[in-house]
Amino acid sequence: MSNLVLVFDTETTGLTLHPSAPLAKQPKIIELGAALVDEQGQVVETLSQLVHPGEDITDEITRITGITNDALVGAPSFKDALPQLRHIFGQAFAVFAHNLPFDRAMIRNDLARCDVLDFPWPAQEYCTVGLHKDQWGRNPKLTELYEFTLNKPLPQTHRALDDVMALVEVVLALDLHKMAFEEKA
Repeated sequence: MSNLVLVFDTETTGLTLHPSAPLAKQPKIIELGAALVDEQGQVVETLSQLVHPGEDITDEITRITGITNDALVGAPSFKDALPQLRHIFGQAFAVFAHNLPFDRAMIRNDLARCDVLDFPWPAQEYCTVGLHKDQWGRNPKLTELYEFTLNKPLPQTHRALDDVMALVEVVLALDLHKMAFEEKA
């Protein structure tokens, strides 16, 4: 059994639609970032992967993420990036994301497009938005949670691995990774 937790984030072509919307209309992943963290809080592996969505991205998405259509030329499709994703997700017993329902839906939608049913999704899930929603009375932004937790500003790049590494700092500062290991035991 794995002794690692995974922190991940996606950048996408847009926001998810209602689950009943046709899969063809759902947005696609354009970048995935991930970090595997051990029980001592050490990052043991990272992944930063651009993903070509098979369509042009909008100027708005480029403005938000800095990712351009030119940057995606030559990037693998989601299907071609699956071996790397399987490798990093398959090593973790727990997963953390800021707004996990969104990122989970993005992964599941792209897996469905590839007819993949056997993805190694970790058994334990933690959403840092959900863990702090009651405290804030709303869904805190990653920048807000980071600044509140670490007492320093987070320059928001909206790049997947940058957001992952910021979230790793939050998870470690709040000992959330230890909570996951305790719940595993």
